[in-house]
Amino acid sequence: MAKPGLYANIQAKRRRIKAGSGEKMRKPGTPGAPTSQNFKDAAKTAKKSHGGELHGGQKKLDKNKDGKISGTDFKMMHKGGKVIAGNANRRRAQNHG
Repeated sequence: MAKPGLYANIQAKRRRIKAGSGEKMRKPGTPGAPTSQNFKDAAKTAKKSHGGELHGGQKKLDKNKDGKISGTDFKMMHKGGKVIAGNANRRRAQNHG
């Protein structure tokens, strides 16, 4: 199993401090503190973003197939696939639908 990375160690220490361990974060430049090179190296191994694309179950939520999940998609899900625009149509659908 791989060692935890720089950011995992930082988060773990923050959790311990929050829990009352009495530890303190080291100041930049003090011995034992991460250097700027450590942060650069950690950035090289970071997981890449999916680029803002829909993935997994999000594709099922995109009802109008525009590549993003918006209020229009939720309106379509609420009304069974049709978008109701404007208050007049909404009132008409509620009273007669």
